[in-house]
Order: sequence, then C-alpha cells, then structure tokens
Amino acid sequence: MTTNASGCVFIAKDTQRMCLQLRSKSVSFPGTWSFWGGKSEGNERPFETLLREVEEEIGFVPEIIKTYPLHKFTSRDKNFVYNAFVVAVESEFVPRTNGETAGYAWVDIDSYPKPLHRGAKFVLHNKDMIVKLKTIVAGF
Repeated sequence: MTTNASGCVFIAKDTQRMCLQLRSKSVSFPGTWSFWGGKSEGNERPFETLLREVEEEIGFVPEIIKTYPLHKFTSRDKNFVYNAFVVAVESEFVPRTNGETAGYAWVDIDSYPKPLHRGAKFVLHNKDMIVKLKTIVAGF
C-alpha cells in the first residue's frame, strides 16, 4: 500500500520570507527543519491533506493568496509519494503549534536553518526548486 503525504512552505508576500517547521522529539526525524504537513488519511487528495495537516500543526489555516505545486517525490519502490507545495500568504503569522513542532522560523530563500530534514534538503538545495521559489516571489 502506498503512503501519501503533503507538505508546504509558506511564503509571505510582505517580507518575501518563507516559514519552516522545526520537528519535535515526538515525530520522525526529530530536530530537523522541514515543510509543514504530513500523511494522508483515507482517500484525501494531496491539497486536502495539506489543509488538514496545516490546521493540525499551526492551529489554523492562514488566509491563502495562492497555492503552487512545487515538487512531487515518488520513492523508487512507489510505496511513498510526497507532494510539496508553496502557499503564498499576505504576511508572516505566528503558528499555534502542536506537539509535532518544536519551533518555526521565517527565513530568506537560500538561507535555511540546519539541519534540514532530508526531504526538505532535497527540495531546497535543488537549483530548479530555488528558481521556482524565486519566480513565485518575483510574481508578488
């Protein structure tokens, strides 16, 4: 059976910075910086998973200007699929985090905290993904 998951980085239009999550000790890959999100439940579509996970992890769904697909990862054995999104919001916000989160940071694109979760590192160190992020910001 395939495990599906979705996650995102938020980019604030006013500051052009992105928000990352610091994973808590109670989840896999603790102490790493990652995208907000998690595993699908039932027959959720990727965006439905994203909205549910965001509400769980930050306590609310911020007002979304636009959502952009960023990357889709499928494991070699096809047993794991991860959909990464960029969620544009008007301004930076303060998450009301749950136990899955040890902290958060609004950071400049190309200036990430360490250590990055291996999936976030794969995306955020990919030149094509950086171009996509910068293109989104340039469109503000």
